[in-house]
Amino acid sequence: MPRERPSPPPFEPEALERSLDRYLGIGLVFMALLIVGFVTYTVREPGLRKTAAAQQQSSYRDIGDTLFAGSCASCHGKAGTGGSAPVLNSRQFLKATTDGQMKGIIAGGISGTEMPAWSFEFGGTFTDEQVQQVTTYLRSLEPKAPSVPSWRSGSAATPSSTTTTAAVAGTSVQVVVSDSSGLNGRMSLTTAPAAVPAGDVTFTVKNTGTIEHEMVVLQTDVAFDKLPIVDGGDPPAPVASGADKVDESTSVGETGDPAVKPGETRTFTVKGMAAGKYVLVCNIAKHYGMGMTAAFTVR
Repeated sequence: MPRERPSPPPFEPEALERSLDRYLGIGLVFMALLIVGFVTYTVREPGLRKTAAAQQQSSYRDIGDTLFAGSCASCHGKAGTGGSAPVLNSRQFLKATTDGQMKGIIAGGISGTEMPAWSFEFGGTFTDEQVQQVTTYLRSLEPKAPSVPSWRSGSAATPSSTTTTAAVAGTSVQVVVSDSSGLNGRMSLTTAPAAVPAGDVTFTVKNTGTIEHEMVVLQTDVAFDKLPIVDGGDPPAPVASGADKVDESTSVGETGDPAVKPGETRTFTVKGMAAGKYVLVCNIAKHYGMGMTAAFTVR
């Protein structure tokens, strides 16, 4: 009888095979989790993107509303309802004008008219993002915009040629203080309106920038961009030359301490403002010299 051939020893020890099977099983579990994760991502991502876009749209609309009130309403009227400049809250205007056209007009202005260029690129005070925010706000008016076929002519009454100094209570002024990247970029201070009747004046100051700002009302005949500058010695650091602070001895009112934080709005009232010339400034060290000033007139 032939002898049975002996079986060869196993290629790998049994314990090693069990270990390999265990790691293969764990790998299959992780692969299954990855597949489930990719499927979940694919299902949820469109909704997350839609939610994020809606939140950004809402934020841009609110900021654009503030920017428009502080920089545009003096000519275009509150909420774009018309003044000395065209009515922007008009069905005809909004249907005929694309977002790209709006951004171009806001950024570069209109040559030969009183519409200035607002973009930094053209010498204005708005960043590209702020131009987009104002555009977003104007577009948000479209669903309820009234029909105004003659929107180009505006709707403000012709100003009286007689200057008045009679006191008018309750005059409200919107001021926007802003910056693009703190002390590393442009800064701006815009006011609407820039001229009011004598009397009590309430200033509402909105900080749309990235760092703290303030607003001080100075009564002076000196041009708003020619105020003498001194080294105030305040943070961020005293400087030997260049823009630091201006003299506040002629101040008639201010936002006060502490400074206005980013996103914060503060209101204060100056009682019985007399007719004359004023200058609005942010007098935190270096901010005036970086553009945070505006002329203001009380008639």
